Amino acid sequence: MKKLQNKTAICISIIFLMLISINAQNEVDAFRFSESDWEGTARFMGAGKAFGAVGAEFSALNTNPASIGLYKKSEITFTPLTLSISTNSSSYNANTTWAPGVKYNLGSAGIVLALPGISSSLWKKIQFGFGFNRIKNYNNIFSVEGRNFGKTIGSDFALSAEGLDCNNVNSWPLGITGDEAFMGWNSFLINPKEGSQTSYEPALRGVDMFHSSTVVQAGGKDELVFSSGTNYNDKLFLGATIGVPIINFTENRTFIEENDLESNTHNFQRLQIDEKLNVRAAGINFKLGVIYQPFDFFRFGAAFHTPTYYGTVKDYYEREMEANYWIEEDKKKKYYTLTLDPLANRSHYALSTPLRTMANFAFFIKQKAFISAEYEFVNYGSALMYSVDYNYNRENNIIKETFGFCHIARIGAEINLNQVFALRAGYNYSSTPYKDNINDGSKHYASLGFGFRTKFFYGDFAYALTTTKLKYWMFNPAFVNAVNNHFITHKLIFSLGLRF
Repeated sequence: MKKLQNKTAICISIIFLMLISINAQNEVDAFRFSESDWEGTARFMGAGKAFGAVGAEFSALNTNPASIGLYKKSEITFTPLTLSISTNSSSYNANTTWAPGVKYNLGSAGIVLALPGISSSLWKKIQFGFGFNRIKNYNNIFSVEGRNFGKTIGSDFALSAEGLDCNNVNSWPLGITGDEAFMGWNSFLINPKEGSQTSYEPALRGVDMFHSSTVVQAGGKDELVFSSGTNYNDKLFLGATIGVPIINFTENRTFIEENDLESNTHNFQRLQIDEKLNVRAAGINFKLGVIYQPFDFFRFGAAFHTPTYYGTVKDYYEREMEANYWIEEDKKKKYYTLTLDPLANRSHYALSTPLRTMANFAFFIKQKAFISAEYEFVNYGSALMYSVDYNYNRENNIIKETFGFCHIARIGAEINLNQVFALRAGYNYSSTPYKDNINDGSKHYASLGFGFRTKFFYGDFAYALTTTKLKYWMFNPAFVNAVNNHFITHKLIFSLGLRF
């Protein structure tokens, strides 16, 4: 490669300080922070999270606030253990890679006070609740390995360099696409097309190489709840919740492209790109709920959630690259390392998530058992990103084109074996949030639970299994085959509570 041979004077380690101006925030973040999976206490999780019409369950204050109106005694609840065990698999070009992981987090904590209602009236109780529930768990890990079938990230870099004069592409900074071109040029992954100074092609197109990538995500979305409710004649139950979701999310991603076959005579040896993303945010929303009990054996309810407004989403993003190659000097191979070491990119933006609506139903069997069902509707395509110093029209249009209506169904059941012990089970299904089958993302959730209750104390245990399938691309989908991820998560949950 002429360009490579002309750089024989390059030092073994070359450091470029490069400010990556690519905005980390995009339609993926808008969807990620709009989604909620409604986790919480072991009883809530064990019975399929379907407590909107059953009521008297602390975690249901996040879904149907009218649940608080069913409390007749005050209660303190704490979920000290939520253990997540993942057994994820990723298939890329006929090769499957497994990535196990274990994470622990607090599930919920809160207090509900059930106070006497208005004397000489049918308003029997007034309730107030405060605490938090984890409503989205971001802990996840997956790894990808496989042959590239001749598809190289250099194609992505070449596209970014289109239109840039090859005499200037080595200059820095060049802007969003220019930084990509700068990386491709200095890692010797792109060359000018013959006879052109502004059009490029990947140097390694068609070369059989090894691809690998690891993505590690951590954190969660915990929502503080400030709830109040009331009970009218044990028939009508009303509730309202002010929610304050707090987001703590991190993602570390590594991508490697390696020329690992001796039969490949190209000078390039290995490329590694490391990306880090940290996001912190706090928002606010308002929820209204109602439950009506026309018969002793039947209740139905509904809830409405306003959009959540995150006034400031703090985004910290960085990216660095290291390329290894060899140059022949004095009839000897000499190996070099090129390091592009970025500065951090910090940005702030605002996010408005979609509104939600829910319908709830519950059937009771002689106060010894219940069967409940819920339906939830949300349009993820209505999420909006905005900022005073950046126009998010492009990102918001992509959100509308990529995401659409999502339908979520939950069913649950509980049976009291005697006055102390109870068994529970549940199932959830979430339809794909993506339009036009561009991805899957549908979810299945199944759970089992067991609990005991005395007059003043209770303990609950639950096991939950969540599965979902999601495609992932290591770089521009136009130049690389999709990775088919199958995420499987096992959860063990334990809760304690006091009633007074």
